[in-house]
Amino acid sequence: MGRYITTTGTAANVVRTVSTNYNAIVNDRIIATAGGITITLPASGGLIDNDTIQIIDANGVASSSNITVARNGAKIQNLSEDLTINVNNACVTLVYSTAIGSWLITR
Repeated sequence: MGRYITTTGTAANVVRTVSTNYNAIVNDRIIATAGGITITLPASGGLIDNDTIQIIDANGVASSSNITVARNGAKIQNLSEDLTINVNNACVTLVYSTAIGSWLITR
């Protein structure tokens, strides 16, 4: 079933505002207020189908100061490469697929 980002129950616990390197946990909605940072995804060993992470470039700085999403063992979009967010004001949602062992970009 997966663990989804939600606005019910403990919504305040899933929103993280970060301006430095950060180790994401499943169900995080990460509001990045600075560029030049690395967000590391959860380790692939503990992931289940449809786990979700969302990253938002809140201040529109990603094109001049990229945000790196470190894959931490799993693939991203079926590639063995980290993801670089380099578009201002980008909002990227990643959903994990156990079928292919990869985070998929959904938005």
